[in-house]
Amino acid sequence: MSQFNTQSPGQPMQTAYQKTVRNCFNLVEAGQYDSAIALLLECLKQSPQDLQVLRMLGNSMMMIDQSVEAIRYLNFACKLDPKNPDLLCDLASALRRLDELRKAHQAVDTALKVAPNYPRAVMVKARLLQSHGQSPRAFEIVEGAIEANFDPRVLGIYGQLCRELKCQSKGIDALRKGLVMPDIPRTVRQDMLFVLGHLLDSVGEYDEAFECFFKGNTMSEDGEHSDLGKYLERWEPERFAEVPSSGIDGSRAVFIVGMPRSGTTLTEQIIASHPNANGIGEGQLIDALARRKELDEFDQAYINNSGEAYLKMLDKNFPDQSIKRVCDKMPENFYFSGFISRILPGSHIIHCKRNPIDTCLSIYFQRFGPRLMYATDLESCAQQYVIYTKVMEHITNKLGITMHDAVYEETTSKPEESIRAMLGHVGLPFDQACMDFHKSKKSVHTASAAQIRQPMYTSSTERWKNYEKHIGPMIEILRL
Repeated sequence: MSQFNTQSPGQPMQTAYQKTVRNCFNLVEAGQYDSAIALLLECLKQSPQDLQVLRMLGNSMMMIDQSVEAIRYLNFACKLDPKNPDLLCDLASALRRLDELRKAHQAVDTALKVAPNYPRAVMVKARLLQSHGQSPRAFEIVEGAIEANFDPRVLGIYGQLCRELKCQSKGIDALRKGLVMPDIPRTVRQDMLFVLGHLLDSVGEYDEAFECFFKGNTMSEDGEHSDLGKYLERWEPERFAEVPSSGIDGSRAVFIVGMPRSGTTLTEQIIASHPNANGIGEGQLIDALARRKELDEFDQAYINNSGEAYLKMLDKNFPDQSIKRVCDKMPENFYFSGFISRILPGSHIIHCKRNPIDTCLSIYFQRFGPRLMYATDLESCAQQYVIYTKVMEHITNKLGITMHDAVYEETTSKPEESIRAMLGHVGLPFDQACMDFHKSKKSVHTASAAQIRQPMYTSSTERWKNYEKHIGPMIEILRL
């Protein structure tokens, strides 16, 4: 409850109201944002100035790509409590998602004036700078905060910046020092282990790096693994054939799908660097729309409304119609390829593919949290990958969905040829800006932000060989 525990002065002490707010929190934690938003809006009718409700509403709307509305609610909350550093950080993070960088900096700078070296504000400021290519300045701020107050909560971003700026020894020393401190929250310690693992990997200390990733993953809480196998039951060709198509022109939408860590961020950044393209990052709206009903409930009205809702979201984020293509790089949207093809005829799907062992190892080395529970176990990663390949075969062979394969190893070794093919698939002419994607001023908000600011490199190809002795069972599953 700590993320949304802001107490509004004078909040009504109504038992029913408090139960509803608690229910809203539980829905947000479970990722049921649509249901949470509906209840939160009802709560606001009773208590329009409840900061806890406003925060949850703003953050939930961000999660389903209603960025403009999210900022409106968070702005209002900040006006009610202008010296609350967490509200200001919420607002800065939301503005960052819309690339409203000047306003985002203003919000987090206000938080830092109110609470100098406040760890969350330091992290938000640093990530904001890092996301649009100002990592040296971010490093200065974080290092200054560490010198003023050695707080383990900022060591994660510090280590990431040390790795990016090639001063790994500083980061390794700081993280080792931090990890022996007592009473560090579990999630903070877990973050530190993953960052230290990446630092050690970057200097060739592979055994110690793997030990860090292993410890970090074993600290994850238990949760349900997603069952991709259910896809084959739900999206039967006969049932799918009965789903109507909308009459909407979906050509503005570009979906970049595949397993996590397969090159989706790289692909998005390449296309979004085109002067007539951009990206929304990992959009949540398709997931929300597709899960609202069962396959046989997708009638003509729902299909039309879903397509219109998606295009409306794109228009809100990018009202400039010279942006002819907008990328949505939620990797798991491959699951909804059939739904996408029906609600947005003419949309474009790019399927990112990468060496299976490199993909699974990279997933294991990334802290995803409860969204991807399989990521915490090597064998589960491999099993998920095997099912995913069956699902993709089903989508293309049984459902007849057309998509372009963007193979990571080909993109990094033969970039121009691969980029021309990508652009051709989405209907854009070749532009040199796509080759120079690392120079783009557009923000990057995923775990790959630092890598995307570098020119194309091939060092991540066959990375798994550095860890071969640790990953035997995973290799065995993937090679069957």
